[in-house]
Amino acid sequence: MAADAVSTILYRRATIISLDGQGFDFSENIIEFDYYEDILQQSVTATIKLVSSLSYVNQLPIRGGEKVELNIVTSFGDTIFEGDNALYVYKVSDINTSRMVEECTIHLTSLEHFSNQSTRCMKKYNFQGIGKHVEDILKNTLETKKNIKVEPTANSYTFIGNSKKPFYTLTWLGSKSISQVSEKSGVSGEGKEGLNKGTAGFLFYENYDGYHFRSIDSLVANTQVQDGKSDLEPKFSYSFKGKVIETGNLKNNLQIADYGLRKNIDLRGALKVGMYCNQFYYYNTQSNELSLYNYKLKEEIKNATKLGSQESITVNSQFADVPTRTMFRTSDHGTLNPSGSLTESQSDSGGDAILAKSVSRINLLFTQALNILVPLNVKLKVGDFIYCEFPLVEGGQSSEVDDQMSGNYVIRELHHHFSPNQNTSSLMLMRDSYGLYGQNQ
Repeated sequence: MAADAVSTILYRRATIISLDGQGFDFSENIIEFDYYEDILQQSVTATIKLVSSLSYVNQLPIRGGEKVELNIVTSFGDTIFEGDNALYVYKVSDINTSRMVEECTIHLTSLEHFSNQSTRCMKKYNFQGIGKHVEDILKNTLETKKNIKVEPTANSYTFIGNSKKPFYTLTWLGSKSISQVSEKSGVSGEGKEGLNKGTAGFLFYENYDGYHFRSIDSLVANTQVQDGKSDLEPKFSYSFKGKVIETGNLKNNLQIADYGLRKNIDLRGALKVGMYCNQFYYYNTQSNELSLYNYKLKEEIKNATKLGSQESITVNSQFADVPTRTMFRTSDHGTLNPSGSLTESQSDSGGDAILAKSVSRINLLFTQALNILVPLNVKLKVGDFIYCEFPLVEGGQSSEVDDQMSGNYVIRELHHHFSPNQNTSSLMLMRDSYGLYGQNQ
């Protein structure tokens, strides 16, 4: 690949701690280290490829659940997996013993991944902001010691855990949440104002900084909006100037080594998930009534903050006004109180409509997706937004900036690759609209 060794690394520490508490240094045995984040996943993962004359698998031995601590020095700073941020073994694969050495791949993930398998949400969660429930589950059920960044919601909710796993519950609560970030101005609102102006769609995910419960609106605007303009700069700005990056030239660290479109136009896929228009039927078990909610994206997107400059949905009205997906749900009303009813103030704040909005908003976020390869940058994390600049290709030659493909993107997936020969960051980027400049710039 093109991003050869611009970014150098050093393993300051690499230790595996056996189940009986013994620590073993394997820093000299690492062939490759790969680290992964995904905005749609609740845990980070990693793999370590080892080669050693010592059989780690049988002599330690490795049985799963061992703690692994790493401290890696890079050109962009240190990446540290120690203490509460340490990783844990969940699988060993590709074991090969030959020529008196052992090769294997150790698969790692967060401690909370195991806690999620062994704990359940058991209690009744009283009526309050959904963000409070998220904090409660993370701190008291999962008992995580990691940093938690929970965005307040405009709506409140009460529910029973029903012995569901924490990660499932947290993701489910995201589908019932409305952002306080209202309209294009990014002004926050609570109560009815927030419910009327805020858009639905929350994501729960883990990255290097900890756990996040975050609305899509704040993801693309980061709520740093005043006078219609964003005062938040992209974390990094990358540009593509060709597939060859000179080794040792640090200024090339912010150049794109390679890229490719992952998704650009997929009308059939958008129609299948009901992104432009969908309808929900809700059955109320208390009143024995069936209600219908129709959702049209073109009406809701007026209040949404977007990454690109596209102001509206440019799709044939035949598809924008006719439901292309029909869904059925049982309403939550009347399931939580001994009396069998909820007062209006204790309802899920218009939840029958929230799920329809959430489905569409999340799918809209994936309107445009592309993959880029850059020199290793451990400061990049999923959920960050970066600026990318690509040349416009005309007549087989590149000239000025492509103002449709270039612009701000959110990092959806991230893969840091550490090896003696090549240290790179592979990113899948996404955004909800086209155009060089975002609405708030």
